[in-house]
Amino acid sequence: MNNHQYSPKFVLPVGLGSLGFLMILISELIVIVHGTKIVQVSWLASVLIMISTLIIRFYSVDLDQFDQIIQDTNPVKGSGLTSLRYLNWMTLAMVIGFFATVTIAFDFIIGVLVYLVMQICLIISFTGIFLIKPSELLTDSNLGNSFIMSLVFWLIAVPAIYFTLIYNDIESLIVIPYVIAIGTMACISWFGIGYNQRSRTFRWMIVVASLLFVFSDTLIGNARYGSIRLGLTQLIDVTYVLNIFLMSHATLFLKDTLGHTPFK
Repeated sequence: MNNHQYSPKFVLPVGLGSLGFLMILISELIVIVHGTKIVQVSWLASVLIMISTLIIRFYSVDLDQFDQIIQDTNPVKGSGLTSLRYLNWMTLAMVIGFFATVTIAFDFIIGVLVYLVMQICLIISFTGIFLIKPSELLTDSNLGNSFIMSLVFWLIAVPAIYFTLIYNDIESLIVIPYVIAIGTMACISWFGIGYNQRSRTFRWMIVVASLLFVFSDTLIGNARYGSIRLGLTQLIDVTYVLNIFLMSHATLFLKDTLGHTPFK
């Protein structure tokens, strides 16, 4: 479908997702003007992202076409990627992410645990479209390079971020499982850079989204535990909502080298 950008299957979820991002900007504007945060407005942003993700999964995407593109653009043939896993677990991640957004407003630790479940869902999701076994990744030069680059970067970045900006005392150790989970998610998300038969926009939306997720959560950890405060709390919600928007809507921008799209 060459004119998919004019189709309701594209316009509706993108429109709702964009409205969600607008809601979080309005929420932050209210904070700047009135000095108070109306959490219901920020929750609405997550609700809109969640709804648009459900629309993508059950209205916009043709499962067979999506699977065909994923399999055809996998340079390691016979590796058995399960594309439906990506769609299902990405959708579940956005639903859980909404509940995490609400929960963390009332109890930080329980909220972190719910976000931990979200990270696990995202990791499972990515294994449906990216190979994760080194023995398979290293058989292709592009996949191998992105695998090594991502592994080295995140093995250095995650401990550096945690011990520099978050770790303070014993209390801050409680978030280590979450730090490991989000670091793993970000690392795997970068494996997709090497799939150069897939559209650049699709691949880099996921890459940028994972970076924003790490950035947003670093600010949360820093605000709660850090001995050196960054003072950028106003960016937490904005970068988080932009992250989930990019992460969940990347599917809409998937194309193979022939321009095939996964729309119904």
